Amino acid sequence: MSIDLNDLVCFNFYKGWREVKAFYQEILGSDISPQNIYILELCDLEEQFTMQQLAEKMELDGSAISTLVSRMEKKGWLKRIHGTKDRRKVFVQLTKEGHEVKHASQEKLRLLTESLTSNLHTDDIQKLKEIVEVIRKNRINLV
Repeated sequence: MSIDLNDLVCFNFYKGWREVKAFYQEILGSDISPQNIYILELCDLEEQFTMQQLAEKMELDGSAISTLVSRMEKKGWLKRIHGTKDRRKVFVQLTKEGHEVKHASQEKLRLLTESLTSNLHTDDIQKLKEIVEVIRKNRINLV
């Protein structure tokens, strides 16, 4: 007897994420990932975050955030700045080019959000957030 994949919660999240990624690619293009958008939204020209703070805000581990920042740095969107008092402390700051990409993508992000949620009721969106939070807590309790 085989399992119906549609009965698996994880499979349904996987299908949903694939559709969300498709929305991102159709509206934003293939040069910028969802994670890139989120990091650009967090960063500013004036404010600096440590890599640790950025990892916490993105809910990623240090190696994952380092990889993302490196790719965005190569594109010229972010720059790393070593601390003056403690050179081991690395700060991340938006570049002028990164600010331009952020500004250009904000309207696209708004359109993306509207398209993605156009047939969802506000209560459905809230319920989805609650379900994701319960799953996150269940994983944390598992460890």
